[in-house]
Amino acid sequence: MTFSAIVRLLTYCRCDSSAVFTLGIRVDRTDFCTIFFGAILPQRFIFRMTYYEDCPRFFADGELRSKNHLQPQPCHQANYAAIVSRRGGPEFMTPAGRVINDYVAFYFSPLTAMSFTIHRGNVDLLSPQGCVLGKATMDDRIFFVANAEKFRNAGHEFWFSNVACNSQAPCPQFSSNLDEMENHIAWDLFDEAPIAGRINEIGYTGCTTWQHNRDKPTRYQNRRQKRMAEFLVRDAVPLSMFDCIVTKSDVIKTAVKRMMRDTDINLPIYSKPGCYY
Repeated sequence: MTFSAIVRLLTYCRCDSSAVFTLGIRVDRTDFCTIFFGAILPQRFIFRMTYYEDCPRFFADGELRSKNHLQPQPCHQANYAAIVSRRGGPEFMTPAGRVINDYVAFYFSPLTAMSFTIHRGNVDLLSPQGCVLGKATMDDRIFFVANAEKFRNAGHEFWFSNVACNSQAPCPQFSSNLDEMENHIAWDLFDEAPIAGRINEIGYTGCTTWQHNRDKPTRYQNRRQKRMAEFLVRDAVPLSMFDCIVTKSDVIKTAVKRMMRDTDINLPIYSKPGCYY
């Protein structure tokens, strides 16, 4: 049985924080992985969504920068300004005493409530100067993708949360210990069927397409917030930390590849429509 098949089996058998097998033995997810793989746990990837036309700036700088960076990168925006503003204030802070906008923020999957609302045409696209260009679309959004494990001992301050960092009910809990990641985040809400968005080239096994809240079962009552758990990296992330760039179509893939030409950046670019709603 392949690694991904075993992980899917664990997810299928799981009812809350444990898996119940036919022998009647309750096995914790981490213990299950340890039994089969020793200390090896599932690979977890992080996704930074951006507008593809901003790539030349990223390639020139060699990094993705936070909103509060001393030399910020003027970029197109597709977000809710009120939420971005709150993430820059004392209402939401990491245990290091810094606001969320001091960090480059990632989600743990490409299929989130944010990507869904952009897909539905609910978010404006703003130019770097703040002019409304129309409605944002996922067709021209791309993802910079990295394995979270790369940040272990890499010299970057990072934190990860169990829910969206701007969530108030429930409030986010933070950790900077990668060994705690499997138990800190509700991976059962990521790993259950139906699965989409696989990136076989880097070992990403995909995630569920579902992310909305439901009254029943109770574990779905805060599913949207938990599916938007975040990985935060202080100030900037060098492009050398990423495994690939993902686009929705070959057209955007070709455009990004053209932008990368004659730069020092050499990231694989994959067209993966399954990573999009």
